Amino acid sequence: MGYRQGVTVTFAQIEPTTRCNFTCGFCAGRAMAQRDLDWNVFRAFLAAHPALRHVELQGEGEPLLHPRFFDMLAACRGRGIRVSLITNGSLLSAERVERLLDFGIHSIHVSMESADPTRFAEIRRGKFDKVREGLARLVQRRRERGLVEPAVGLAVTVLRSTQDALQGIVDLYRKLSLDGGIVAQRLQPMPVYSRHYDAAMQAELMDDADVRRFLGNRQALAQLAPVPRPDAFFYHALFDGFDPRRDNCPWLVKGSYLSADGRTTACCFMKDEAGDAPSLLRTLEEGEVPTACAGCGTAAAIANARRDQAMRRAVLK
Repeated sequence: MGYRQGVTVTFAQIEPTTRCNFTCGFCAGRAMAQRDLDWNVFRAFLAAHPALRHVELQGEGEPLLHPRFFDMLAACRGRGIRVSLITNGSLLSAERVERLLDFGIHSIHVSMESADPTRFAEIRRGKFDKVREGLARLVQRRRERGLVEPAVGLAVTVLRSTQDALQGIVDLYRKLSLDGGIVAQRLQPMPVYSRHYDAAMQAELMDDADVRRFLGNRQALAQLAPVPRPDAFFYHALFDGFDPRRDNCPWLVKGSYLSADGRTTACCFMKDEAGDAPSLLRTLEEGEVPTACAGCGTAAAIANARRDQAMRRAVLK
């Protein structure tokens, strides 16, 4: 396991496990070795990064399946680190809900693509009613205990076929009185993910016209169900204030990812070709997208901005 040398890591995503009780067609985790993060590796990672202030327990598996998930949560909270969680929501039992509330977790977002039970089952191979009941239980017990945290919201991967069915997600959000916002991303086109898609999932990838529609839909979701504050969602906090015309990738500058097999990379999207952060940063500054970042929208935006700036400088000479 290598650590981010010369980088002050303040944001980290930690993958507790690659195991999951759902089998979503777009999940790279189902093609990975099924394992849990070693407890001693987790502790060593925290010790190596004393400046950590926000940790997200989330990866290519269901975090709540890790046998020491709540020990991880306690270790982070004992350091004063904010902890957020993305879960599939199926394991929000009464006991787990109470423990999550006891530890003062900062935010919980439940991932889903559709609020229609049939479509939900087709995509996730899980039971929608169980997820809805878990969400309702979490919000109810938070209210009964007089707590303001965690913020509870939804994390939506938008497929080509679900673009026009997002109102159901909004209706569910409002019906359950969620308050953590609806955050949306398009189906991941990066090769390290898309190579695992079957033909049906490949057909769900967006073309340029779909992406334009998605960006409009994402903006509408953000207005209908806004994230209450930048730090209520890990990625919003990590990218708060980011401008590709001015800044380099926040992951490379201040983030780190610890995978369930104990590997440390600069970004959660790097699976095979990690690369070292300094060289990746230099490549982006030169207006090129590194191989390890192929398909990443953030990397493309930065590289495009650097090329545009270089062209303007050349014109002004």
